[in-house]
Amino acid sequence: MNDLIEPAKPGFTQKVIRYTRALSRWIKAGRPVRGESEIVMIFESHCQRCEAFIERNSSCNHCGCRVNTSHIAPLNKIAMATEQCLLEKW
Repeated sequence: MNDLIEPAKPGFTQKVIRYTRALSRWIKAGRPVRGESEIVMIFESHCQRCEAFIERNSSCNHCGCRVNTSHIAPLNKIAMATEQCLLEKW
């Protein structure tokens, strides 16, 4: 018997709440961004290989955020230096 409970996939409302909180933390911290090479490394080494990654819309099925190689932070959770993976992969 498996005692681990799979977290529910976030619905639209939960995704909006999580994104709003992430964006708020990022803005409060002065909008720090990760470097382009770090973004690419995180995406290719962790996100793209993760079972929670949804290639179709380049998002995480666990947190609901968009993850990609863009250096534009509001369009990519990885680019926001204040954020981290909820699964603790990065």
